[in-house]
Amino acid sequence: MSNTILTVFKKEIKDLFRDKKTIIVSLLIPLLLFPIIFGVIGKSMSSSKDTVQNNLKIALVDNGDSALGNFIKTQKDIKIKGSKDIKGDIKDGKVYVAIEIPKNFDEKVSGESTSDIKLTYDNSSQDSETAYAIINSMIDAYSKQIVNTRLEKRNINASILNPIKVDNVTIVKEDQGVAKMMLSIMLPLMLVIYSVTGPLSSAIDLGVGEKERGTLEPLLTTRSGRLSLLWGKFFAITVVGLMTTVATIIGIFISMKQNSAVFGSSKAMSGIGISSEALVIIGILIVFLTMAFGSLELSISIYARSFKEASTYTSPLMIIAFIPAYATYMLDAKDIPFMYFNIPVANVVCVIKELIAGIYNYTHIGITAGWIAVYVVACIFFARYMFSKESVIFRT
Repeated sequence: MSNTILTVFKKEIKDLFRDKKTIIVSLLIPLLLFPIIFGVIGKSMSSSKDTVQNNLKIALVDNGDSALGNFIKTQKDIKIKGSKDIKGDIKDGKVYVAIEIPKNFDEKVSGESTSDIKLTYDNSSQDSETAYAIINSMIDAYSKQIVNTRLEKRNINASILNPIKVDNVTIVKEDQGVAKMMLSIMLPLMLVIYSVTGPLSSAIDLGVGEKERGTLEPLLTTRSGRLSLLWGKFFAITVVGLMTTVATIIGIFISMKQNSAVFGSSKAMSGIGISSEALVIIGILIVFLTMAFGSLELSISIYARSFKEASTYTSPLMIIAFIPAYATYMLDAKDIPFMYFNIPVANVVCVIKELIAGIYNYTHIGITAGWIAVYVVACIFFARYMFSKESVIFRT
């Protein structure tokens, strides 16, 4: 029987890879998609930020020719624009921020009282938000100068305003913190998504595709039993699904190695390490998750009458898988409630998050592995049931 399964497996793998679409969909697209997407996003973010920083278009309404107004005018890359309709010009992007300084500003500052100024910006615009942060930091710097001058007049050391000095110590290097957080958010989600979608096209092709091509009946007349056909197809689907997942992982890591504004510098990424033990555990979990979804998708494909019908049936399956995956999207790896490790798909995401964070909770790993084993066995038995039913095999 094992030789028969191997023969069927080889035959199905050859058939799948004769079709160029399998290579394009399973390997090239996952491998190239993420570097292209994140490369474009990163360049767009960097370009947008540089554009604002190098061309700070602001409207300055200084009714008293104040020292603050003159201070802002002398700052690098400031472009003063005239405006008769401040809110309209900010909304249209003609200026990023408007600063309104009252006529008696210098008088109040000299009298050591508080003077109000007005900043208007578009909080729905990324460029305007960036410009606001830059202008606000300039105003803070000027305000500190005024405070220091007032203290000097009284012969008071400015350090009196800072009785506590905070020395920040991070567990992860500061430039690697954001990158590691992004990895813990994206990698589990992408692995689960491609565990669902990776084997899908192959499952449909080896199930209902055989029906539509009229090649399933001749296969059933060979010496290969239905169980051998099932296992051969199942292993072929699993291999293609895993290849898609591996290509996706490589694509994500290529994206993260780029000097992208999304993940940070490549130097920051190089310091992020996942232990070999963690990689082995993640690999095993993803293999079994792919097997579960592959067998379930093959069952649906065998039941369907046509490619269109199979696509319709598998669409809810993907949504059902995505819901628990997205439910854990923003969970902190160090504070995941126990119940999540008993929810299908969500438990895999949570364990991967923990492993990326360097947390090895073998209770959580064991519970998740146990549940996945149950999923795989249940899905394989369901696929076997479908293959044993004449009414399903010849349902056209």
